[in-house]
Amino acid sequence: MKFRFCGEADCPDWVLVEINTLSRLSSIKLKLLAQTVTQGLINPPIDIQKAEKLFSESKLDADIDLKACIACISYILTSATRFNCDSNALQNELQQLGLPREHSTSLKRVIDDQVGALTEKFRQASLRVNALEHFSASVDQELKCAILDLKIDGEIQQVTVTPHLLNVLLENLEEVRKTMVELKEAS
Repeated sequence: MKFRFCGEADCPDWVLVEINTLSRLSSIKLKLLAQTVTQGLINPPIDIQKAEKLFSESKLDADIDLKACIACISYILTSATRFNCDSNALQNELQQLGLPREHSTSLKRVIDDQVGALTEKFRQASLRVNALEHFSASVDQELKCAILDLKIDGEIQQVTVTPHLLNVLLENLEEVRKTMVELKEAS
């Protein structure tokens, strides 16, 4: 079966197993745990001590089950946000996977409250490994190459680019631009 919150794909088996574990928590504790996980996704790291305190009163294994529940909730919240899954659809799909109605409603409310903040956080982190802070370029006539000075994470890196490599890079960038224009026109 395909699920919208999984990007129209099958739900991973480990999530199915952890749905059972989440079901054994009260819906209130699940909501509080989901809020803690959400805050940890928005402003890392996740407050494990707060999560352990919520989990300590349950009959579940505090070490193994807590980490598994956090991973499952994190996956559900991240995937639902990534695939822009409607919160009502998410609630229905979680019920189809075996999560009780009250628990599904709790997760739906957390998504409703935090989807904007999660989306913005993921957008900021998307496709960014190391931010380029500054660059400068110069041409070395003697070596017949371009020299790029790149400031990445406060550290300056110098890159020497040959004319052949520069031409290949320019061709690739033109192809990417053409593809982006085509995709924009198609949508």
